[in-house]
Amino acid sequence: MKSIGRIWLPAAVFVAFLLGLLNRQELVDQFLVNANFLTRNLFTYGVQIGVWLSAAFLLNRILAVFFWDGFIGRISERRVPRLPKDITGIILFVLAGLAITSTVFQQDIRGMLAASGVIGVIIGLALRTVILDLFMGLAIHVERPFKIGDWVMLHQNRVETHIIAEIIEVNWRTTRLRTTRNNMVVIPNSKLGETIVTNYMEPKPHFRIDLDFTIDFDVPPERVIRVMTAGVRASADDEGVLEDPEPEVRMKESTLEGMEYEVRFFILPAKISPNEARHVVNRSVLEHLAHSGIMPAHSKEEVFIARRERRTLDASLDEDLYQLLTRTDLFRSLSAKEFKQVFPKMRKHALGEGDVLYRQGAEGRSMFVCLEGLLTSTVAMRGQDDAKVETYRAGQHFGEGNILNGSGRASTVMANTEALAYEIDHADLAPLLKKHGELKEKLEQGAGEQKEKIKEQKKAARKKRDSPPKEKSATKRSVMQTFFTGIFDTPEERKKGDGK
Repeated sequence: MKSIGRIWLPAAVFVAFLLGLLNRQELVDQFLVNANFLTRNLFTYGVQIGVWLSAAFLLNRILAVFFWDGFIGRISERRVPRLPKDITGIILFVLAGLAITSTVFQQDIRGMLAASGVIGVIIGLALRTVILDLFMGLAIHVERPFKIGDWVMLHQNRVETHIIAEIIEVNWRTTRLRTTRNNMVVIPNSKLGETIVTNYMEPKPHFRIDLDFTIDFDVPPERVIRVMTAGVRASADDEGVLEDPEPEVRMKESTLEGMEYEVRFFILPAKISPNEARHVVNRSVLEHLAHSGIMPAHSKEEVFIARRERRTLDASLDEDLYQLLTRTDLFRSLSAKEFKQVFPKMRKHALGEGDVLYRQGAEGRSMFVCLEGLLTSTVAMRGQDDAKVETYRAGQHFGEGNILNGSGRASTVMANTEALAYEIDHADLAPLLKKHGELKEKLEQGAGEQKEKIKEQKKAARKKRDSPPKEKSATKRSVMQTFFTGIFDTPEERKKGDGK
């Protein structure tokens, strides 16, 4: 019914003109007996011209409804862009004009075709750029090197002038892009056709970004990789920066300033822009390096007239460990004398990736400080996989609830990377909690936040368990899709386009 509703108007116009053509003499005799010669000719010619134009109108609408949107749309499950429909309409109305000239006005169109060829050459030379843009726009619609919403890089003469932007519109003459600075760039299609384009979202919707960091040679590589891996994984949330494919850190090359490390991670451009992803990962990695006492190397020229001061701290040395722990949020408010009372009693836990620090329900009256690496807290869910509560990175403390009330462990904590953690018993920390009320408030606040996060995870798990499973519909593609590859948008893209 919807298709009939779209073609009833051109069909009615065509039938009206056709009836007028078949009964023109009777109509003239009955209603225009006293009409003059001009009126008769206008009526006669008007009916014939109307028949041809209405026929072209009707045929164009039938092709659009039943062929482009119907047949082609169904076999490809994609929306046909407007460009091929417009070209079909132009061809039909040009043919109708030639038919009117030949049949209605009884003119030989061979000379007209020859003259139109000469005129076409002149117009083509004058509008060659516009015509090139037009046909290049058609080629882009057919080939589909990118689609609306894709992030692309347009290669220029120099790397620093490359354009990274999101495709927001492709029309007859130009392509419009939105840059990472939220500016719009308009590029003629002819220029775009001559440019090398990197599509970040094809053949898969995610792509890899590499960040380089240079660290002094005196820092052990395994320590740098451990700390930087924790930094990049801490920024991964599967919304923008992906956890799968897994981020990684690799040693790239040696330079005069130090060893260059390459941080590799994948992003979804539909969720986060490349520049924003670089900002998030850079900040997370630098925070982990700072909390671990590692400073990035820089260009330098040193002349030693005395023993060189050591800039990098090593947790394996008590003197450096003392400085690292005093930088954490937990011990920052303590005096040197107070911290010296606690420091010798702390216990070291060196964990490999996947090692469990403690399990949910285990007894213990102690808390921990993460010095290096990344730890993950999870809670067990009935009938489901364990739910992730939060992650602990370098400089953070956890397990406050066991210090305050001595109950069983509220969650399971395991190492997401190689990690280094220090344990503090309740008996060693109790005197400081009595003396420093703000320290006790900080621990109570941390314990309360952890309880709320666990409640939210359990609530989400119950909701997921009670909700009925969603049926996934499988779609079949026709063999005809092979011949129309790239012309049409997917149903998801259709919804996205309709939303805009």
